[in-house]
Amino acid sequence: MSFDTLRAANRLRDEAGFNEIQATVLVDTFAEGFAERFPTKRDLQGVETALRGDMEKMETSLRNEIERVETSLRNEIERVETSIRSDMEKVEASIRSDMKKVEASIRSDMERMEASIRSDTEKMETSLRGEIETLATSVRTGMRDLEHRMTIRLGGLMVLGMGMLLTLQRLLP
Repeated sequence: MSFDTLRAANRLRDEAGFNEIQATVLVDTFAEGFAERFPTKRDLQGVETALRGDMEKMETSLRNEIERVETSLRNEIERVETSIRSDMEKVEASIRSDMKKVEASIRSDMERMEASIRSDTEKMETSLRGEIETLATSVRTGMRDLEHRMTIRLGGLMVLGMGMLLTLQRLLP
């Protein structure tokens, strides 16, 4: 990566109003910082060569390990599948029996809950209607009070404005 220090210093001097010394010191400082932070092509080539060698070794080792694990997994999967099939048949029969019991229990519970919900809904509806009516009355009263206060304030502002107009009219020739 190249950095034109003379061009950068001239821009700082001409466009940003830096004096010659300030522009030179600032650009030199940035150039030194860039030089220290970025590796050279040779550095990168050395790292690349080392990484390629390590990657080839790892690839060979991983292939051997993958083959060993695959064989082990195939054998284990076959053993587990056989065991699972047997267990699933037992569990399936038990689940069918349990589901019938749960279904009957749920139906009974749902019927009781439905009746309870209907009763609670009717009570809440009656209560909410009363609360809504009370709130509506309160809001109407508040709105009337607010309307009266706003009318009084508007009248006061109009009187004040008229007084200011009359005063200005007397002051101006």
